[in-house]
Amino acid sequence: MTPIGLMDKLADFLKEVLKDYSSEQTSGKLPVMVYPGFPPVRDNPTELRSHVYVLVLETEDKDDPNELSTAKIEIGFSIYDDDKVDGWRSIYNIMEHVRQALLKHRFIGMKHRLVHPIKGMIADEPPFPQWLGKFEVTYTIGQSVEEGINYDDFQETKTTYGEYK
Repeated sequence: MTPIGLMDKLADFLKEVLKDYSSEQTSGKLPVMVYPGFPPVRDNPTELRSHVYVLVLETEDKDDPNELSTAKIEIGFSIYDDDKVDGWRSIYNIMEHVRQALLKHRFIGMKHRLVHPIKGMIADEPPFPQWLGKFEVTYTIGQSVEEGINYDDFQETKTTYGEYK
């Protein structure tokens, strides 16, 4: 129910969604990697692997017990395609595949629900042959229940942090 748990579950879901996607590179056909959180720092500057990352950008808690807390997430795409004529199609293709999967499966890990809208963006000056794009999405996350005071009979109660005096 935490933001990290959401990143992990959403990344696991996207790994399954993208298991058949790959990119042709000089070292051969490489799968599209999916990372929860920040993608790892590249230690080989010549390798331009295709990858997707899932990163919680901000969380928002509500004071109303009938509303759920939310997490704003960036799903980032860096897709390698060195085709100078049609390489740009790769980023649109993979992003549309992910968008449709998110809409079909709105619950992630049976704990987090997609909240509309999904906002997609493509980099207008991508560093060829990497094509860049991202989605901004929002998911519900768990909300803690307040402890400390029993408002029904106005008596103080014991909390997990000790007695109020």
